[in-house]
Amino acid sequence: MSGEEVKDLKDVRERVVRMETKIDGIIGDLRTASEARDVANEAALSVRSAHKRIDRIDKLINWVGTTIIGSVILALIAYIVKGGLAQ
Repeated sequence: MSGEEVKDLKDVRERVVRMETKIDGIIGDLRTASEARDVANEAALSVRSAHKRIDRIDKLINWVGTTIIGSVILALIAYIVKGGLAQ
């Protein structure tokens, strides 16, 4: 082999090494992206669960509030019917 062929082979070898290094970096990025996707999926499930719990609490508060307001109105009506305002 001539000196020029050896130089060309060294250049090719250096380029292959650079490509391998870049591929290793890309593989690392893919792993990171996959882990991020898994974390995002877990977060989405957690958010759905929290949203369902909040909806249940909201319904309970609405029911309790309606019951209390209804009881107060019913007590006022009973007071008026018994002649409480005529005194």
